[in-house]
Amino acid sequence: VIIFSLQPHRFPHHHPSTMRKIEAIEEAVIPKDVRVSVRRRVVTVVGPRGTLKRSFRERLYTMNVIRRNHSQVFQCIVYFGRQKDIATIKTICSHVTNMCTGVTKGYKYKMRFAYAHFPINVNITDDQVVEIRNFLGEKYVRRVKIPEGITCTRTDPAKQKDEIVLVGNDLELVSTVAARIHQSVLVRGKDIRKFLDGIYVSWKGTADE
Repeated sequence: VIIFSLQPHRFPHHHPSTMRKIEAIEEAVIPKDVRVSVRRRVVTVVGPRGTLKRSFRERLYTMNVIRRNHSQVFQCIVYFGRQKDIATIKTICSHVTNMCTGVTKGYKYKMRFAYAHFPINVNITDDQVVEIRNFLGEKYVRRVKIPEGITCTRTDPAKQKDEIVLVGNDLELVSTVAARIHQSVLVRGKDIRKFLDGIYVSWKGTADE
């Protein structure tokens, strides 16, 4: 007589994150006034404000643009992917959506100067270099280069005091420039709860707002 033991340890449970999905599809709807093309996993987005290009060659996923109900749809497909791959294709579609917003509306970041005693002096040169002086009374001049594709302007003091505005089509480039400006005036060697001087992002939105 053969007796089969149905003990739990003989049938290990597979964690959902280790299981593979046969096919996972993620989509991003493309606006009517935007044209998207994919060639060798390099996505090019063309719109009224300009052109953006981004490479996703590090991921071996299927990417294409299809037509559905008189509109274009960007598709990213992964076969036999894990949970990490499914999350990645969602991220790729989010990047494409942000690129479409950038070439239609653009992105705008507003940054304000915060100081208690020593006023921060900011000057924007003709070759797009932000010069920051008198931070915490220091004589050192901090310089941040504004890359091509980003416009940095100083707000009229009559409308808003101590403010600069960053405008561009690439969301990651605009946010990176804002981070560089913010990190150039970090307080070192003092209690940051007391010394709150710096340049901070006060508002985020589209360029047409």
